[in-house]
Amino acid sequence: MRIKEKLSVGILLTGMLFLTSCSIGKKTILTYDGTLELELGKTKIAQVAEAGFTDKYSYDAKAQIDSSSWENFYAMKGDVTYGTMYAANRSSRNVSFEEGEVFRVVIDYDDPDYATGEILINGVNYEGYTRDQIKEAMSGAKMTLDSDTYLSFEDGKFEYTFRFEEGSETVSGISIDDGTDWELVIN
Repeated sequence: MRIKEKLSVGILLTGMLFLTSCSIGKKTILTYDGTLELELGKTKIAQVAEAGFTDKYSYDAKAQIDSSSWENFYAMKGDVTYGTMYAANRSSRNVSFEEGEVFRVVIDYDDPDYATGEILINGVNYEGYTRDQIKEAMSGAKMTLDSDTYLSFEDGKFEYTFRFEEGSETVSGISIDDGTDWELVIN
């Protein structure tokens, strides 16, 4: 093979690899009040705590996450809630809670006890969105469920489930996960 042909094949393979990597394993980034960018499946609880978020209910600095398991972190700043983060330990040994990687986030816009802070999901704040607005915003993802109370999408390995109260067309909550829960033991 001549140098030009080798170079052309190399460029073609590099381009194919780039296109494949762009379409598989898309990222999900949640931005919390502009102070924390959480990449689902990558960000550790230690990073969440360093950004000033606390857990008013379940977090214990001495806590461990059992092997192949998970624990909850109820993210708060003062009296403002930022949803529940589920931290995974995918390893075969126990790890400190701070080492858990956030694989699922559940946001409840109708929390009766606390106001919900601003949370952008891939740049979009879904609070107050209607079913039609969600469908438009998620148009690049595959819709997997459209019922009276739920609207679900798959985007790469990520699943987005939007919840609606009976008779309402405005979103009341969102659950986003990267599929890790199917690998873990539920305690």
